[in-house]
Amino acid sequence: MASGTTAGRARSWAVPRVDLRILIGIGLVAVALAGGLTLANSLRITDPFVVAARTIPAGHVIEAADLAVGEARLEGSLGALAFAGSDLASIVGQTAGRPIHEGALVLRPDLGAGPVLGPDDVAVTVAMSADAVFGNLRRGDQVAVMATSEPGRPQSQTGTLLERATVYHVAFDASRVSIGGGGGSEEDGRITNVTLVVPRAEAEAVTHALVNGRLTLLPVAPAEVAR
Repeated sequence: MASGTTAGRARSWAVPRVDLRILIGIGLVAVALAGGLTLANSLRITDPFVVAARTIPAGHVIEAADLAVGEARLEGSLGALAFAGSDLASIVGQTAGRPIHEGALVLRPDLGAGPVLGPDDVAVTVAMSADAVFGNLRRGDQVAVMATSEPGRPQSQTGTLLERATVYHVAFDASRVSIGGGGGSEEDGRITNVTLVVPRAEAEAVTHALVNGRLTLLPVAPAEVAR
């Protein structure tokens, strides 16, 4: 009688058998959950980058209002080409070498080469009439600046104000500029204003001539090939 009771207790404490496939399945589920959580956390890691606040046409001199800071997660070469949010100020004043669409990242290859203002330079904007400027004038071109005093009067005189000045920006009639324009042609619209890079020492004379007379811009050969 006692031996039967002992055998029954032994059977009741026996370790239950567990299917190995169930254990493997539980392990795979745990690994998948851990991987999913890791991926989700990594996707949340973003950095601030400069984006276009509005569509920027090629040839446009970029202004602060053209730019904004957006969040993105970039890897590899794209991250190296983009501008960090802290670089926004350094982009202002540069020229768009190709169109940058609204909301798109501003990348280093998007910016074209162009003139910059030196410490001894100022930018002077001249309102232009159609017969006082070359219709295909572009940013970076060089011009001679001619000043005419008392235009239309018998005592009017014209002389050379600057032998050479660099075009910093060209503005067109907004009502006639074609989409993506800025190349400076009759199809793109009439030039309304030209901004020139002028030595600070000449700024007073240029401003005086601008206010009291009329300026005409004559394209000249670049300095390195001028004869």
